[in-house]
Amino acid sequence: MRFLTSIMMFMLLSAGVLAQVQTPADSVYFLMQNSRILYITQQNPAALINSDIKNTSTIALNYNNQSGHFRTTQTAENGREISLTASGINTLGRFKVSGYFNFKRTWQDSLSWTLQGLPDLATPYYFAAGKAGSYQRINYNFGGLLTYNLINNQLYIGSGIDYLFNTASRNTDPRPSVQTFNLNLSPNLTYKIGSQSIAARFIYSYGIENNKVSFKSTQYRNQSGTEYPDRINYLIMGYGLLQGQFGVARMRRELKDNGYGLNYALKTQSAYLNADFSYVRHIEKNMESLENSANTKPYGTFYLNNYQGSFLVGLHSTNIDHQLYVDVLLQNGSDLNIHEFQGKVNYKYSQKKASFSYTVLKKSTSSLQTEFGLNATYNKIDKKDISSSISSTFGYIQPGISGAQYKRFKDKSKLSVMLNPAIRVPVGNTANSAADSNVFFNEIVYPDFNYWSATAGVLSFTSKYITPLLFKGICSGFSLNAVYTQELSEAKKVYTNSFQPSKNRLDFTFSFNLYF
Repeated sequence: MRFLTSIMMFMLLSAGVLAQVQTPADSVYFLMQNSRILYITQQNPAALINSDIKNTSTIALNYNNQSGHFRTTQTAENGREISLTASGINTLGRFKVSGYFNFKRTWQDSLSWTLQGLPDLATPYYFAAGKAGSYQRINYNFGGLLTYNLINNQLYIGSGIDYLFNTASRNTDPRPSVQTFNLNLSPNLTYKIGSQSIAARFIYSYGIENNKVSFKSTQYRNQSGTEYPDRINYLIMGYGLLQGQFGVARMRRELKDNGYGLNYALKTQSAYLNADFSYVRHIEKNMESLENSANTKPYGTFYLNNYQGSFLVGLHSTNIDHQLYVDVLLQNGSDLNIHEFQGKVNYKYSQKKASFSYTVLKKSTSSLQTEFGLNATYNKIDKKDISSSISSTFGYIQPGISGAQYKRFKDKSKLSVMLNPAIRVPVGNTANSAADSNVFFNEIVYPDFNYWSATAGVLSFTSKYITPLLFKGICSGFSLNAVYTQELSEAKKVYTNSFQPSKNRLDFTFSFNLYF
């Protein structure tokens, strides 16, 4: 804790030093197109080296609230989160660094059928119980990207680093106590020639998660399974394969990632291009931690292949700035179940997701600028459990439009307002089970099928106000991000005695921001 606090204070003090030696770079965070460029720059070593941004940073205090009955089974009915976030870019001699720090404290109410520390939709191994409860989570996450000019502004070496520590618990039987640690390293080599940069990186991460599920009440702990069925702690081992756990249950998870990535960046006076591709193989070993022993008993191993590619391209003309962003994610995975099938495959998972955003920003010599855009997302997730004969396909396409206005005032304050309406349309959803009596299918798969099979309207609203008037020499301001989702029409629902998603959901974040 002291080490993490020291890191946070160092970032805050560094931001204060920057504020004394340069004009606040709030314009980088004002226009949506610039914000997207900055985000890519902070993630991509080739883009970081190619960027004209030398020093900029921001600190934000955020409050997030989520509520509504239109949700999946393993999503909390209500949630609140307070977070402190900081990020920036700094150049010092031959070094150029981007960094970030995030601290989050989360409270969730009425969350059931998952006792995980970090929500993970892909993994087949976790504890779950039907009884809803209140969760508390604390999350520390910091890291960044370091580059060093090794030879004549042409050859650069560096590394990315990401550290995460998360705790989760709840005050209702069965009670999980989860601690998750993960460290990611990605050494990289970048070559720059003229207006172009290309970088290669290797990706390695290691993590550990320990989950202990216990009972405070003896009547729930000592039951046979029929008296209080919602208090049974199930060990999920697939997508329908489950086993009741009574008394104290422990799971240890070892996480390893190995992969590589390629980055490309081009920047001229009239255009820019940032492209990224990565492949990561995720290996997740799940095992039972034996009481009063350092030994473990294996449950199974889950392997997940991740292919991700994106590119951001922009064109500057006399009157208009064009920007196109495309992102593609492909995942496929399977498990080797040792606990039940002596290392044979029982669970299969795949995801295909693609999204794009195209915006046109009209330049103007007046104090008002206007932006219009088109966007769309396609997402499809397939899951299959061989032993229980349960499978599902949940997919949708979500097209939308966007409009924004940016206003600059005479006192150097700025105000932006953006509206993005969209419609989510289900595509090819199915849910199949050989037996209707399967608890997992009735309590999780059926309600989720109803959620993803509904047509929904989605309205996103973003507003940001930046001013130099609150603090001398520092720009500050407020921002609001809100997403409202409304169920518009139901597909042919499958009704059970379990949770049924309906009506609407609201997710909003209010932030106080400092810009340096």
